[in-house]
Amino acid sequence: MSARGTRLLLSAGLVALPALTLADPPDFSGAWRLDPKRSDDARSRIEAVAGSEQVKGGGASGLTILPESNTRSEVERVELRKQMLDAVAQLERLEIHQGSSEIKLYQGEEGLRIFYFDREHVRESAQGQKLKCRTRWQGEQLVLEEEGEKGLRLVEVLTLLPSRRELIHAVRFESSLLKDPLNLRLMYRREASSPR
Repeated sequence: MSARGTRLLLSAGLVALPALTLADPPDFSGAWRLDPKRSDDARSRIEAVAGSEQVKGGGASGLTILPESNTRSEVERVELRKQMLDAVAQLERLEIHQGSSEIKLYQGEEGLRIFYFDREHVRESAQGQKLKCRTRWQGEQLVLEEEGEKGLRLVEVLTLLPSRRELIHAVRFESSLLKDPLNLRLMYRREASSPR
């Protein structure tokens, strides 16, 4: 058959083409426990990128009548450093509930975050900041993104290993208040009581 004839049959819908099916995305649902030996040390990484726990500046005596121009950002940096270090304890356990339209991540006591597969959305952080959230599939990996003010950007990549018993949680946190972005690689093992 000529190329012209094939085009005519295709346009008329008379030639059957093999069905194109995409594999189902991996299901990250379950309860996961951090494997500290195979994960980055979050506390030391945070301390390296967030700087000193003390506010820099303030003159020779540490006191000034008029505030220095960088004092506010230094106070914000120290507050962010404390929030990040306080959040380290919440990394020990991760619970994920994945449905067809959303994925819910639970970390710590009040750490519920919901991401929708079919749309961007805005949510409020624990500190009251508006965050633009989105998800995307990158092959078998799920990428979660959050963006806020002052250069705040959080990118998380979830990768389920072939055994389905281990999960890699790669985290990149950027903020204009940090010296460098925070990069973490966290390894989780599925809890024995968790299905799959």
